[in-house]
Amino acid sequence: MTLSLRERRRQMLRDEILNATQALIAEKGYAAMSMDDLAARVGVSKPTLYSHFETKEDLVVAMASRMTERIIEAFDAGREERTPLQQLALLLHTIIQTQVDGGLITAQIWMPDVFRILKTRPGTLKHMQYVDEAVVNLAQAGIDQGEIDPELDVATVVRIFHAFVSAPHLARLSKSGDPNPDRIADMLARSFTRSVKA
Repeated sequence: MTLSLRERRRQMLRDEILNATQALIAEKGYAAMSMDDLAARVGVSKPTLYSHFETKEDLVVAMASRMTERIIEAFDAGREERTPLQQLALLLHTIIQTQVDGGLITAQIWMPDVFRILKTRPGTLKHMQYVDEAVVNLAQAGIDQGEIDPELDVATVVRIFHAFVSAPHLARLSKSGDPNPDRIADMLARSFTRSVKA
């Protein structure tokens, strides 16, 4: 089905609003971002902004849903061609690259106030559960097939995975500086693979 010009323009504005939301949350954090800031950033009136998203919560839910849909889509492509550990490494790489491309916005998504909102919305909760289930199932399959160290249990592999997911936004004040954004996803995916491989 082809969208009308009006529908395409509305979708373009919606995407621009979500991109600006992502940038503002990365800069200020969810609590400090205001709808006034967002309207000014996008260059629209507040009534126009509210015609797309009724609340600040709706904005963050739409932004998180868009990010997780992209992660799931990239992960699902060509799944059958990879071993469980390769799939875990690809999922990790995709999540980290999404963080890097989005200005480390996922650090804000896991903040308690934002996470609480996301858990209450069926769509985003479904996406989060899909990713969690994939990680758990792949960890179990990797252990069962002898690809992942059998001394590790599934819960430990899952926590190692999430520790690597969190790595890009840790040590922000370190004298070491920021990691190379062009290489961090590759390096962390390889390090994860080495850390759990049998």
